[in-house]
Amino acid sequence: MSQSLGDNPQTPQTPQIKSQPEGEVFDLGYRHYDGPRGGRGTAFLALYSDGLRTVMGLGRGVPAKIMPTIFALLALGPALFIVSLTSFVTLFASDPDEIELPGHEDYFQFTFIIMLLFAAIIGPALLSPDRRNSVLALYAVRPLKSLDYSLARWLAFFTFSVAFALIPQALLYLSFLLYDDSPGGYIKDHGRDLASFIGVGLILAAFMTSLAMAAASLTTRRAFASAGVIAFIFITAAVGGFGQEILTSDEDRQKYRQEHEPFKQHDGPQAPDGDAAHYLQLLILPDSVVEGLTGWIFGSRTEFPISPWWNVATISAITGAAFGITGFRYRKFGA
Repeated sequence: MSQSLGDNPQTPQTPQIKSQPEGEVFDLGYRHYDGPRGGRGTAFLALYSDGLRTVMGLGRGVPAKIMPTIFALLALGPALFIVSLTSFVTLFASDPDEIELPGHEDYFQFTFIIMLLFAAIIGPALLSPDRRNSVLALYAVRPLKSLDYSLARWLAFFTFSVAFALIPQALLYLSFLLYDDSPGGYIKDHGRDLASFIGVGLILAAFMTSLAMAAASLTTRRAFASAGVIAFIFITAAVGGFGQEILTSDEDRQKYRQEHEPFKQHDGPQAPDGDAAHYLQLLILPDSVVEGLTGWIFGSRTEFPISPWWNVATISAITGAAFGITGFRYRKFGA
């Protein structure tokens, strides 16, 4: 028999309601920040001041504080010795003018290696740890441009490099001034020394800072960056020295040895024979900076086998290239 559709109605099933977990809201006293909000300049200054603290080792362990102190003492030590020697000579020497004391140019020769080691060991601490710990993305949330990070770090280390280069020189100049019979006459006669050591100090600080920052931007390991700075100086010097040895004649080499005896100054031939050898000699960076550039700025060296502007160009090119490498590496915070 057929059944109508209404004879066997289907009973609708009641949907099952799933139980939801209960939640609670706790008032932890959170308040929105309503203080002053700085922009790009404030963020830049914060990076710069943090860089200064990093160089001094503030907020880190004792070894991080000891190393800058050691380098500061090494940089000031020769100056304090010369000041003491100057006072001794002034008080006890029968004719102080006959005793030649180390001057500003000599001091740069004393401290060049100290500044190189300072840049190689301390400088990478400003960049390498941030890359290794992957914190660059945190800086990106601030109103910073890509160049701001590298520039702020560069300026932080440049500040200390300038201090290392100029404070001992200023101490020397002040001591020479005070111990002179006529301070006014000393300033008149040695006014060029003041401008010269400031100029050389700024150039040397920029050179060392750029090398250290470039090496640190290429690796996450401070030890590798430190070794890279020192290796660059020695490798370029080896290439320049090897090249000039090949291109220097025996006659010119013998003449150079005769005229460059220890503790004697000469304006004669400065070794290599031929322009190509002299240009290769520019790669010996300690000579280019200390003897070439410094001697030219102080006016103690007047005879140059090639124009002293080549020394300026060499140091400027290396400094600019190193700074460019740092900027390129940090063109994006995630690099």
